[in-house]
Amino acid sequence: MSIFNLSDINLFIILLVIGLIFLTILRKLLKYQSVHILLGITGLLIGLVLGDLLGSPLAQLPLPWGRWLPIVVMVVVTASIMDFFLGQAAGWSKFFLMLSNYIFEKMENREQRQIKGVPEIIVDTSAFIDGRIEELVNTGFILGKLLVPRFVVNELQKVSDSPDDLKRSRGRRGLEVLLRLTKNPHIETEIIDVDFREREIDRKLVKLCKARGGKLLTCDYNLNRVAEISGIDVLNINELANALKPIVLPGESLKVKVVAGGKERGQGVGYLPDGTMIVVEDGERFVGEEVDCQVERIFQTVAGKMIFVKPKRN
Repeated sequence: MSIFNLSDINLFIILLVIGLIFLTILRKLLKYQSVHILLGITGLLIGLVLGDLLGSPLAQLPLPWGRWLPIVVMVVVTASIMDFFLGQAAGWSKFFLMLSNYIFEKMENREQRQIKGVPEIIVDTSAFIDGRIEELVNTGFILGKLLVPRFVVNELQKVSDSPDDLKRSRGRRGLEVLLRLTKNPHIETEIIDVDFREREIDRKLVKLCKARGGKLLTCDYNLNRVAEISGIDVLNINELANALKPIVLPGESLKVKVVAGGKERGQGVGYLPDGTMIVVEDGERFVGEEVDCQVERIFQTVAGKMIFVKPKRN
């Protein structure tokens, strides 16, 4: 038999006690954080249910025990469970705070990624004529979206129509590289119809990078410097290639094939497999031969490194 089947007077007393307990505790809870209120209400509901279950058998006792013991049990059980829940409030408060901070941080990072989107890389004419951009894309080192202005495409077409055979072949190669990149599944390439009043393409590229907030991909040294002065991030294929060249230190031994005479009298010239020029002191007499040499010094130029070596004495 449940305590809620008792007489109307008992039921009224029970509800009155519950109401007083609820109002008293609620007043205290209002002074605390929301997590305290949530845990307090949860403890109150659980306490009432357990108090009712534990107090129901006691209602079968003879009066006055059967009338008052269920009420006392309910009050004690409810107060104890609420006290236990409120005692855990500090730990739960930290947990909810950490959870909410984690969720908000994830949402904020997602919004920032959506705002930033995919990085845009504006490609210069020289990068297509050079051709190495295609290999870089295939290796996955270029992260972002390639943007090719229409005036760059027009410049490539102009070079490919040049009467000079060398320029014409380079222009056609640039157009072929661009065509393959538009079909390359490893990167997104978009040709954009945009132009500026400036006559020089370099100035147009700088303006476009500033307007779009993108990076510039080029092989042109002068454009590289102008863009850097203008505060634009530059991806220079030549600088990347130089950075990846093997490091040679003075004193090391090299086997060099002397392919031609040098500018200075008596000098010979050879090359590493990556194209780095090697100047062989007193090496003109070894043209066409492979000579064991020792590195004397390394000279860094705008075009790359030059290594000066001397033949070893046998």
